[in-house]
This record gives sequence, structure tokens and C-alpha cells, in this order.
Amino acid sequence: MGRTTRYVSLRQYAEGRAIVPDDFALRTGPVPEPPPGGVLVQTLVLSLDPTLRGSMTGRSDFYNQQFALDEPIHSRGVGRVIASRNDDFVEGDLVKGRFAWADYSVAGPLAGFGAGNGLTHARPADVKLSHHLGVLGNTGYTAFFGMMAVARPRPGDTVLISGAAGGVGSVAGQIARILGAKVYGLVGSERKSAVLTEELGFDGALVYRGQDLADRLRALIPGGPSIYFDNVGGELSQLVMDQMPFRGRVVECGQIATYGEPDGGLKVDIKPIHLRGLSFEGFAWTQYSEFFPAAKAQLQHWIATGSLRVLETERHGLESLPEAFVGMMAGENIGKMTVTVAE
Repeated sequence: MGRTTRYVSLRQYAEGRAIVPDDFALRTGPVPEPPPGGVLVQTLVLSLDPTLRGSMTGRSDFYNQQFALDEPIHSRGVGRVIASRNDDFVEGDLVKGRFAWADYSVAGPLAGFGAGNGLTHARPADVKLSHHLGVLGNTGYTAFFGMMAVARPRPGDTVLISGAAGGVGSVAGQIARILGAKVYGLVGSERKSAVLTEELGFDGALVYRGQDLADRLRALIPGGPSIYFDNVGGELSQLVMDQMPFRGRVVECGQIATYGEPDGGLKVDIKPIHLRGLSFEGFAWTQYSEFFPAAKAQLQHWIATGSLRVLETERHGLESLPEAFVGMMAGENIGKMTVTVAE
């Protein structure tokens, strides 16, 4: 009998409700063979990102391709090459790419079992592996390009970030501060508020849960934010836009509050955009791929000089993936959420 691997799959789709741990299953299957040009990877760290929720609705018209039920879920990860049929990779190499939520998966041309393209070496090799998925990966690039290329804050601007203690929000807010703007965050708890103001240098933070949010936000930022960096969407974002000044700018980065809605969410009431002359611009980090090396170099410099602090919430074990993902969607994480599968 060949080797087996554990993997996490979806038992059922979740549309119109919050996703729960029982929607997932931990299964066992054969370790796949790498195809020509592919590699077999032992999974070390996996990235949990809100955008994965869009692949769990069962809606064929959603913006993400749906995960197949009972097949391995996959996301970005870091792993170690166990066997290679690709001259660019040898046994023992640390690599990053899109891997199955499994102990072992394959990656490379025509690879299955959760495989993805874009397999690269995980460099530099002396940084914490999770940083390749967070601040030096798609999370950091999202914050970097969302702030540097889309929001473009300047001294005198007031930036408000929703989901400000998350992986993207915490980095984006620090970049806005580096660029000279006043920075405020919307968060889900007093603990997160303290992290932003005491550790990351935010000018203020506000817990969005509770009563009188509109009045509390008006007191925190009289006149409203000139730039709103939105990771949440839904009613919270409508409330913020209602308080923004004429010609304010909304940067739409994510809509995590709406992903469980029956129609897939992602809806915006444009009345405040029209009445206040707001600009509203969405983006994806992948649009800036030619600038990834420069972004990584700048992020590394900010980290090395102490201008940028990295926040992470780390879970351990393949079996922890369902609860970790559900917890992230409920806002339990501070900073980037990752799961270490193997040391």
C-alpha cells in the first residue's frame, strides 16, 4: 500500500449563512504522484484569506471558482520539495505556491490535488516562513499596492481602515502612517484597538460593535475621513461613506461582512457616492505583478528599520484549519492568520 495523506475538504457549501467547522471534513487519501514538470511538496504553512470564502458558496456565478465538494481545499502555502520532476527544483527546496490543505500535495504543470501554478522558491530563506504568505506575500502586496498605488495618501489626509487589525489592514494602516497621513482603524474589540494605537502607531481606533457608532465615529473623526480603505463592506461601510467629505476617496479592498449573504454579497448603495461626489475604486494585488520585487524590497526595508511591525495569529496542525478559517471570518485573528502544518 502506498503512502497516505490527510486532507481537508468541504462537506457542503455555505450560502446565506456563516460558515461553520461542520462544513469541513478531515479525510485521508493517497499521496499523489508529481506529473512531468511537477513536484511533490510537504506542506509546512498554509495561508488563510477571506477571499477563499467566495469559493465555498456553491454559486457558479460568484467571482471565485468553487471548491469541489469532498476534494482538497487549496490556498497559498509554503512547503518543502520531497520529490521533483522539474529541473528548477530539487529535493529539500523551500517553495511557495498554491497547495492542497493536506500533509502532501503536488504543484506544477497539470498537477492535481489542489495544485496551482506559479511555484517559486521561498526567498529569502532566513525569514519566518509565514511571512512569505503574509507581509512578504499576497497580504503585504495587497496592503502595499492598495495604499501606494490606489489610495495614495499624503500629509494632511485622514485615512480610516476597516478590519484594521487584520493581515491587510494592519499593514495598510502602517504604510499610510509612514506616508504622513493620520490613520484611524475600525476593529471588533478593545484589545485590537489597543494593539493599533499602542503598538502600531495609529492615531485612534474605534470598536464598530455597539450602539451609537455613527456618533462615536463622528466624534473620532470630525468631518469624516478623506480616504476610506474598506476591508469589510456592508452596513459598516455605508455608515462610513455617509460621513465622508465631498470628493473623498473609497478604496474597496474586501467585503468580508457580505460573503455569507444569499446572493453572494458585494453590493454597494451608491447614494453617498453620488451625493458626496466620492470616488470608489476596487483593485486586486495581482494587477501589479511587475512591481512585486520592488514592493517586497520596500516592505523588507520598513520591517528592518522598525517602521513596520508584523502581526500574526498562528494555529498549528492540519486538523486546526476548519476552526482557524471560521475564526478568521469571525474576526478572531490579529494580523495575518496562518496554520503551521509541519515544522
